[in-house]
Amino acid sequence: MKQLIDYVVGYLREDFHLGYYATIGVFLAAAFTLNFSGDFKREILNPTLHHPIGIVYFCLFYGCAYYFATIAWAWFHRDARLLRSRAFWGISAFVVVSMALDNYSTNLPPVLVTGMALPEPVEYWVHGCLWNLDRMLAIAIPVVLFRRLVDKRGGAFYGIRLAGFDWRPYATVLLVMVPLIAWASFQPAFLATYPTYRAGSAEAYLAVGHAATFGVYETSYALRYVSIELFFRGFLVLGLEKHLGRAVLMPMVTVYAFWHFGKPLPEALGSIVAAYVLGVFALRTRSIVGGIIVHVGVALGMEFAAYLQTFVFGR
Repeated sequence: MKQLIDYVVGYLREDFHLGYYATIGVFLAAAFTLNFSGDFKREILNPTLHHPIGIVYFCLFYGCAYYFATIAWAWFHRDARLLRSRAFWGISAFVVVSMALDNYSTNLPPVLVTGMALPEPVEYWVHGCLWNLDRMLAIAIPVVLFRRLVDKRGGAFYGIRLAGFDWRPYATVLLVMVPLIAWASFQPAFLATYPTYRAGSAEAYLAVGHAATFGVYETSYALRYVSIELFFRGFLVLGLEKHLGRAVLMPMVTVYAFWHFGKPLPEALGSIVAAYVLGVFALRTRSIVGGIIVHVGVALGMEFAAYLQTFVFGR
């Protein structure tokens, strides 16, 4: 645990620039206020996904976050080389479009469920599993394409490596998170969102307990978070470091916060800290395995805490 804290403190000392960090803070504060005061992403932006123009709107949405952070970095560090790089503009456009397509891919599971002509009792459950797997593929495919077509370096695939990996500090982080997750599970806003799968008619139709359908769903849910770490900490940090240098971290943090709009406010705010910390871990260890352990552990912990509150203790 101490090693992980040293990573963050050491990186913060090296990277901290008062003007830049303060500007990013003000930008995120304004964005959070605008979003959560009127539920902008869920009520205004998400409905556009039913139309092709939605891709454009989401590109503008994520582009605002990513480009603000990179342009601000260039301004405060008096280094415009990044902005004069055609590689940067091409790669950043690829990032923004990939994130927009990830949101747009939510249109696919309903089409698949309809096309599969499933029995009505299992449609909700299958839709949930497909939604997780679809988001996993939508996030992971751009990373694979980029590696094969653009970034043909050897070595570990954007931080997926176990050589020299020590799991114990990350297990300690998860233990620290347990009481926080337990506290959150008593909050109405938390229980309004989690668990993301709730018992329906599939259990009776399949003649299985809720734990069986919940377990299959949670497996697909965990895979989604593996792909999230691959995209945000693997691709956006380790993959783009050679193009962005020290500017690589905060654009990822900013766009990751925007990606969490639509989630409960405490979770969205926490995503800022989580993105920064996990990004530093990736940079220092050259691995995202620890981030996967923490992220999947917290995500499943939130699901199971809400499951217990809703279906066990809430009875």
